[in-house]
Amino acid sequence: MGERQFAGYGIALSAVAVAARALPHDTVALASAAAIGAGLPCVLTAALTAVQRETPGAQLGTVTGTANTLVFASNAVGLAIGAGLVELLDHRLLSAVLGLVRPATVVPLLRTQPSRASA
Repeated sequence: MGERQFAGYGIALSAVAVAARALPHDTVALASAAAIGAGLPCVLTAALTAVQRETPGAQLGTVTGTANTLVFASNAVGLAIGAGLVELLDHRLLSAVLGLVRPATVVPLLRTQPSRASA
């Protein structure tokens, strides 16, 4: 399985888990937390593996630093926006919407890509 599929499956798993958080049950919340904890590292691992695999050795430090900044800075921005939205809207609604929107990013990742040999 390549990086794209690994990331796609991780996003799909976390999307289902985030949507499940809209349900008002403690056991569902615990199970969804575990699923999110399994899905998100897949995305991070796939992204940083792709950076290491595709970057020439001389540029690896710079590109890895930039990739880390892009990955983790967007998380901080998302947390700030989410904290503001929770003040305005019910967290169950936000979880359901995020769980429904997140799979849109999975489709491009799971499409078959031409192999490098044929490209």
